[in-house]
Amino acid sequence: MDLSKKNMRQPSRASQDPMYAAASITDDHNISALAKLMGKNEKTLAAKLNNDHEYDNHHLHFVEVIALTELTDDERILKAWATSRGKALINLPTSNLTDDELSDLLLSVQESVGVLSGAIRASRANGVISESAYAGVNKATLVSIELLLQLDAEIKAMVRDWGDSHI
Repeated sequence: MDLSKKNMRQPSRASQDPMYAAASITDDHNISALAKLMGKNEKTLAAKLNNDHEYDNHHLHFVEVIALTELTDDERILKAWATSRGKALINLPTSNLTDDELSDLLLSVQESVGVLSGAIRASRANGVISESAYAGVNKATLVSIELLLQLDAEIKAMVRDWGDSHI
């Protein structure tokens, strides 16, 4: 999950600022249950995830970010941190596909590039690309990249060493 489905925060801020991404965790996950699993006081954890207290003494620690990410299987903080550093977080491929699945993957790559092209065209329709329009382009770009990396990994898995005589 990249962004909360329930919050009203600006997508660009929550998707690019790790602290705002952390705060948005409270919109989609039970903080009381998470605090218990982490061995933390619920009010303390809630205060650490609250961006409204600029000079508060409660600060989210790295180990807590890791625990929140693992317990929720929610990578929004990690993705926001990567984005804030000019990086992209993508899933690496792990499986070997059948020939039919490989064909489907290739079609998915082509489809994702079409979605990306449509997002770019739509974002430029009025001559000005807004933050929200760019967010859609960026999301479509990352989907295409992930699929291309998966395709690359699948092709690499097919490589066989035939020696120097079959180059």
